Amino acid sequence: MTSATTMTAALGAEHREQLMRLAREVSFPSGARLFEEGRHADRFWIIRSGTVALDLHVPGRRAAVIESLGHGELVGWSWHFAPYVWQLGAEAASPVRAHEFDADAVRAMCARDPDFGRAVATWVGRVVAQRLQASRNRLLDLYAPYGSGVRG
Repeated sequence: MTSATTMTAALGAEHREQLMRLAREVSFPSGARLFEEGRHADRFWIIRSGTVALDLHVPGRRAAVIESLGHGELVGWSWHFAPYVWQLGAEAASPVRAHEFDADAVRAMCARDPDFGRAVATWVGRVVAQRLQASRNRLLDLYAPYGSGVRG
């Protein structure tokens, strides 16, 4: 993921501070599922340490890992868009420490403060666009005869 989609790069200091007031520290052991595709999205995380693998259910096959996320990156964007259902799954690929945020509380803060809400929406939108491209590339690599043409 590009640095433009990390919280530090995407949100100004004041908005980061506002968001961090709602954070609680959590940890996940390697192999723990953070969420499952198709279930209710009621929270999100910013990774402090470790790696989270995003995956996509592929009928008749193992889930395809779409992207690996690390320090400073947003895990989960489905909480921001109704009907608040996870579009991917996520698993801790290593032990993970993260800041966890309650989606209802963040959405309420966004509604109360339009500048904060706009900043969060822009950030999450950038993440969605980047994840869509990563998903496209990964699926082409897995299933298209010549792959996506993107390496690295």
